[in-house]
Amino acid sequence: MTTRADSIEAYAHLWQASSGPHRWVLWTTAEETMVFDRELNCPEDVDEPILGEVMRRMREVGVPETGEYPGRSCGRSYADRP
Repeated sequence: MTTRADSIEAYAHLWQASSGPHRWVLWTTAEETMVFDRELNCPEDVDEPILGEVMRRMREVGVPETGEYPGRSCGRSYADRP
């Protein structure tokens, strides 16, 4: 049986430290705050029942949070970002 803790740990990669720029950021729009994958240039799918805990853990380790669109323009790779 899968527990809530098991479900949360499936997202541990979202808050683990990285040596380069953060791949995942918290993006706050007028309607919601979501986890955004800057490598794939789209929101990350996080199960709603545990989204709050995932975001809390991401904030706890200093994952960037922004109100501006954190993605790249179409046709521009993540490696090309300044």
